[in-house]
Amino acid sequence: FSTKRAWDSVKASAPKVRWVNLVWHPPRISKHAFCLGLAILSAHRTRDKLLSLGLIHSALCLFNCGENESEQHLFFECPYSQHIWSTVLNKCNISRQILPWPQEIQWMIEHTGDNKLPQALRNLALAATIYHMWLERNRRAFKNSFLPPASIITKIQCDVTSKMAGSENILDLDEHHHSLGVNWGITGTGH
Repeated sequence: FSTKRAWDSVKASAPKVRWVNLVWHPPRISKHAFCLGLAILSAHRTRDKLLSLGLIHSALCLFNCGENESEQHLFFECPYSQHIWSTVLNKCNISRQILPWPQEIQWMIEHTGDNKLPQALRNLALAATIYHMWLERNRRAFKNSFLPPASIITKIQCDVTSKMAGSENILDLDEHHHSLGVNWGITGTGH
């Protein structure tokens, strides 16, 4: 008897999705990865979905921008989330316009090369941003508590920095990646 063979016989057989390495990469933060996976699959229960089920009376975005909340809107059409994601992209040394959600994921997939430090930071940063945006959305929905964008950005930076501090990728922080270290508050030994 082999546990691996038993598992292989009962698990569903399906082709790997293109975004698997974006979500389930080392070094990942599992709760962030799970939340990002739900966002990619459009599985979060956003207000537009809750309204269509008759569970709420309004789908208006909880960040008070006047638009209806959907995954597309929340990630990153909403001015609140757009500001946060733009700041996070800048910390990753990415200077470009924010794309619609499906194209944002596509861009991230296409820019996961073999350069370990920038890739790890981008992947962690995206997952942390989605996770903390979803937490803030729920904090507003269920606790009537509100954090400014700067507080969310600080939470994202703390999570990414803490995870990278314990990562082998930190050794890649040489002169080519010095600005990433400065942006994120990470110090490495270099080569």
